[in-house]
Amino acid sequence: MPNITVKTGSWPELKEFSRPIRLSVFVEEQHVPRTLELDGKDDHYLHVVIFDNCNTPIATARLAKNGKFGRMAVLKKYRQQGIGAELLIQLTALAKSLELNELFCHAQISATNFYKKNGFQIVGKPFEEARISHIQMTKKLAS
Repeated sequence: MPNITVKTGSWPELKEFSRPIRLSVFVEEQHVPRTLELDGKDDHYLHVVIFDNCNTPIATARLAKNGKFGRMAVLKKYRQQGIGAELLIQLTALAKSLELNELFCHAQISATNFYKKNGFQIVGKPFEEARISHIQMTKKLAS
């Protein structure tokens, strides 16, 4: 994994770093409508942004106070290098600091193996979100 720096904070603190990553991954690559991606709910979440050794933002995710995380995105050039797993480590630490007992997400079906490798389990049946197949996945957190 490349040398990285991690920042966590509010949307006003991190949106200038998080938004371009999300627009690149979800809107440009996956063709999610911009209005769905930028849903106006970011102020209600804590955000994590990972920066490379040149201080370029390369990955992001958001976490709600109920343990639901989402908008997890890694720029294409940085995939398959452990950055996504590091995002999950950071989300887990953040969730534990909030005294949460579990993390959960609506995972894209194509990412289920990634989440399984990182301790998540499938809950329920697949569903559509933004015209992409998803499934809920959860992970119990050790106290």
